[in-house]
Amino acid sequence: MRIDIHTHFQCLDFLKYLQGRSNLPKGVLDGGTYVIQCATGLDLPALPKIIDMEQKLRDMEDMKVNVAALSHGIPFGPEVLGGREADEWAIRINDNLARIIADYPGKFVALGSVGFGDPQRSIAEVDRCARHLGFSGFQIFSNISNGLLDSPEFLAVLKHIATLGMPIHLHPAVPPNRIGMDSPSQFLGLGFPLDTSLSAVHLIRSGLFDETPDLKLIVAHVGGVIPYLWGRLATFSVASSTIHDPPRLLHPIDHYLSKLYVDTVCYRVEALQCCHDVLGSEHLLYGTDHPFGRPDVVAELIEQLNCPASDRELIYHGNAERLLNLKHLAVAA
Repeated sequence: MRIDIHTHFQCLDFLKYLQGRSNLPKGVLDGGTYVIQCATGLDLPALPKIIDMEQKLRDMEDMKVNVAALSHGIPFGPEVLGGREADEWAIRINDNLARIIADYPGKFVALGSVGFGDPQRSIAEVDRCARHLGFSGFQIFSNISNGLLDSPEFLAVLKHIATLGMPIHLHPAVPPNRIGMDSPSQFLGLGFPLDTSLSAVHLIRSGLFDETPDLKLIVAHVGGVIPYLWGRLATFSVASSTIHDPPRLLHPIDHYLSKLYVDTVCYRVEALQCCHDVLGSEHLLYGTDHPFGRPDVVAELIEQLNCPASDRELIYHGNAERLLNLKHLAVAA
């Protein structure tokens, strides 16, 4: 069985709404295709496979994916609109996702969107997704309209999600610092994983894990640069002649890094092997980033891992079943 933890849909009404914006991000209709102008130098088309679930299902069958955890797939969500508008669009996007789940029983589960316009409205929407829509977790972007996630108003919502025992999939947003980024390859290849890594470290240093030790944080794209730079993060998080302000946490930073989860979206087996060796098989979840990048290559890399077959079963579905509370899917399969 394969559960894809990182795969996207797009709300067509939201794409249409972005056409009315005068500032970035905004949408344009180009020859029948919606194109999202995310930032200067980064335009992303709305691919048919991200809107038409029948096309997504055909690709899932080709990749032997049994269940897909859908999240809204632009490098931002409704939060870019700000205020009441952001919260209202979060509701609309979540309703759209709930209809998809209902229309294709047993094929999709949902990672909800959060508007972050008003903390109390965001918390109310989190509760609605969890208790009434039956969602399995939430996708949160690595910055909220250039604001860091460790800001108090954002932390309040993240803490509430953690208290519900629901996972957060931390997905890249357009980085606030875009100096030197002027092409999609620079945004997607470097900017996105760097911003996610920085955001995860900020959340650790904020004390979020001390307050909510059961937080389930899944860092997209094999954890960005965190597994590779683990040693540097640990070395420069303790007091020394050069570090005068180490984070004030209950444990060394290794403790918190070891609590992170990552998905398997990468394109080199060496990178995936590094994640496996550093984090362990219980912290890797199968993800493809469909329909972006090369979703078909991920399973090939997992098969190439130097690990027992039991580790692959955890990566393909066991860890997702546990984190997203999907045991019923395993029984059905």
